[in-house]
Formats: sequence, structure tokens, C-alpha cells
Amino acid sequence: LQITITNATQYLVMGLFYIIVTKTNALTEADIGALSILTFLSTTFILITDLALPTALTKFTSENLGKNQPQEAASVVRTITKTVVALSLACYITAILLSQQLSRYLFGTPAYAPLIILILIHAFLSTIITLCKSTLQALYLFGKIAILTITFIGISRAIGATLAMLHMGLSGVVVGFLAGSIIALSAALIFARGKLPKPTHNTPLKPILIFSLPLFMSNLTLLVLNWADIMIVRFITLDYSLTGIYYLIINSVSVLSILWIPITTTIFPALSARYGLKKPEHVTEIIKTSSRYLIYIILPSCISLATISSTALTFFYGPIYTIGALAFSILSVATIIIAFYSLLTTALTAIGKTNQVLKINFISAASAVIALLTLVPFLQIIGAAIARLATQMISLTLAIYVLRKYVKVKLDKESLWKSVVASTPTIPFLIILESPLTTKTSTIQTLTIEILVATSIYLLGLYALRALKSQDFELLRQSFPKSLSKYINIIEKVIVR
Repeated sequence: LQITITNATQYLVMGLFYIIVTKTNALTEADIGALSILTFLSTTFILITDLALPTALTKFTSENLGKNQPQEAASVVRTITKTVVALSLACYITAILLSQQLSRYLFGTPAYAPLIILILIHAFLSTIITLCKSTLQALYLFGKIAILTITFIGISRAIGATLAMLHMGLSGVVVGFLAGSIIALSAALIFARGKLPKPTHNTPLKPILIFSLPLFMSNLTLLVLNWADIMIVRFITLDYSLTGIYYLIINSVSVLSILWIPITTTIFPALSARYGLKKPEHVTEIIKTSSRYLIYIILPSCISLATISSTALTFFYGPIYTIGALAFSILSVATIIIAFYSLLTTALTAIGKTNQVLKINFISAASAVIALLTLVPFLQIIGAAIARLATQMISLTLAIYVLRKYVKVKLDKESLWKSVVASTPTIPFLIILESPLTTKTSTIQTLTIEILVATSIYLLGLYALRALKSQDFELLRQSFPKSLSKYINIIEKVIVR
């Protein structure tokens, strides 16, 4: 529940940012397309310059602290920090010198060179913030990590949206991102200061790099999986407006990750512990139980969102964005597959099969590029969405195949068929509501009616099928504050038969 609230807060702030800048026309679709390219550049810079060393910092620092060797832990932090800062500065200086060439290549004009420099300063500061977060993670200071994350997102989006509405446009957004990173870095340095003793020596870098480089390669494949479709849409269509609409759709669909990230995050240590105790049958049961709640939550959410995509886009961003409705529907369906893929790769990571995850990601990334280059020239953003759906299907198939070599993979079949049966009737009702209501009622009224109808039909279906059991509500009582237990009990008495 805590993880869900934290993630929901982040997505709420980011969602409000895009709603504000689109509804007020502070950013055009072309501006959002250009912002997506700048964000890609920033993400790539961070990935290349940190070499996955922040993860290594957490691992080796926490290990040394566990051995009661704070001096060794401090030396790990200093060695990794010096390495990342030196590499980042070298890459940043190089990028500044090449900023005009980068601007011409990415945007077709040197006019974006100042924005490239600003976004790379933001990326450089973000890298240092990540190192501080890794140190705090090794010290189990998760509350301070949450504060840093929300501070950056809140301040950067607030300043960016305000400056954009003051007619600074894309430049204002980038300045907002930079301001947020400066303030977050100040807080990060204060939080991390004095938590470890002053190091007396440097830790050898080689064993750290041996650990981090496979993770770095895996991160590269994830970069391709997450950004290939956006970049290929940009370079094949040469249409920033279309790129901006597609980028906005992907960001909107990614909000659904708050439905499965809390589950995968929570079960990770449990899976590791059970597998370490040589009890693979417990791993199987954890996967099955997790899949039960994942199915009941993710399936109706994605199916309903796919059906009302046009109304949702109109409500949040405006009617001009409904050009992406079909792509939005396809990506909503793909999200169901992503959720289950995340569950299975969490299991693979927990049992130590990270090399297998890297292989899956590599095959998926190659498949994504091939599919995109085949489909985007003909179908544009619809082709990009289909390619992403196909790639996720390949990834899920490979994950199931690989995980079955180590543990028995079981999904909760009962919840699957009951959720499908309960969700299916919502589709024709929503299709009927989409057509006539959009001309007779406001968008907010239409969306409200659709949500209420879909929720009512789904819950009624679960009740008729006797889908929910007493143990499901017991889990809710454990997750929610005790003050809400009496309300959960009332709901249980009504639903459980």
C-alpha cells in the first residue's frame, strides 16, 4: 500500500503536468514531440555515464556495512562517485562541444543546442542524485529516498508548467527540470552527508565493474525497448506532432504500472528467501497467489481503458489527441502482458538468473527494432503500438519458457477465467456509451458514467461468480490501516458467499 501511494503520487504529479500544458496550449503537440527527444537524450546520457554503478554502490556498501566495516563502505562510495563524476564530466564536455551537431541531427536545426546543453546539465545532476539515493538505500533510509523523488518531480513539474504557461514554452519546461534537479541535489547531499566515515583509501574498481557491466548491458536493452518506437516514429515520419502524441500516449499508459509494481516489489525478497532455502514449490505458490490479484486488478482496468480510449484522451489532453485513440487501445492491451512479464522476470531475478533476463531483453529489443522498421513506415503510430504489443508477447513467451527450467510456473486459472467473464460484458456497454453520449454530454460526464458502469458490471460479475474469498479480504486487512478494517469486514459480508 505504501509503495502504491508513493508511485501514485509520482504519476499524479507527472500526469497533472501534461494535462496542464496541453489543456492551456502552453505546449503544442510538436513541443511535446521535441520534449520526448530531449528526454531520450537525457536518459541515454545518464545510462551511459553511470554504467549501472549506482546499483553496485548499494550492493557493496550494504555488504560492508553488514560486515561492520564502515570504512570499506565509505571507500566504495568514494571510488564509485569519483568514477561516475569523472565519466559524466567528460561526456558532458564532449556533448557541449557537439551540441550544435546533435541539434541538427535530432531536430534538423541548430536552434535546439541551448536546450540540449540545459537538459544535459540536468542529466549530470540527476546522476549525482542517483548516487546519493544509492547510498541512502544502502543505509535503509527509504523515507529520505521518497522525499527526494517527490521533491524533484513536484518542483520540476510545477516550475516547468508555470514557465511554459508564461509563454516560455519548451524552454520553460527544461528550465523547470533543471531547477528541480538543483534543489533535489541540495537535499540529497544534506541527507547523505555524515552518514559514513571519511574514507582512508580507495576500493579497487575492477570487481565493481565486473558486477555492474552486465547490468549496464541489460539497461541498454531496456533503453531500446522503451525508446525505440518513439525514436523510429520521429525519424521515419519526421512529424514532431505525431511523435508528441505517441509519447504522451505511452506516458499515459505507463500510469497503469502502479497496479503491478507494488506487487513485484513486495514479493521480490520473499521469492529470494524461499529459493535460497531450496523450496522452489514456495516460489511457485507465491507466483500463483500474486497472479491472482494481478489478474483481478489489471485485466478489467486495461480492457476498460482500451475501450474508452477516445473519451479518455479527449478528457485529459483535448480532442486533437484522439488521433492516437487506436494506438492507445493497443498499448492498453499490451500493458496486460507487461504486467505478467514483470511478475515472471521478478521471479527470475530473485532466483539469480539475471543473465537469462538479459538474453530475453536482448532478443526482445532486436525483435522490437525489426517490427518497428517493418510496420511504422506503413501504419505510423498504430504500427509502433502493434510492434510494442508483439514484442511484449515475445518477451512473455520467453520468460515463461526460461522460468519453467528452474521452477514450476502456475498462474491462478480460476481468477483468470472469472475475471475474463466478468470483464467481457463491460465492452459492449462501453462501446454503446461511447457513441451517443459523446454528442449529448460533456466529456467529464461521459467518462464518469463509463467508469461507474464498467466498475458496477465487473463487481457484479465477480459477485455472481463467487470470485472473491475470505482470504482475499484478510490480505486487505493486513495491507490497510486497522481503522479501515471494519469497512473491509462490511464489504466482505456483502461479497463473500
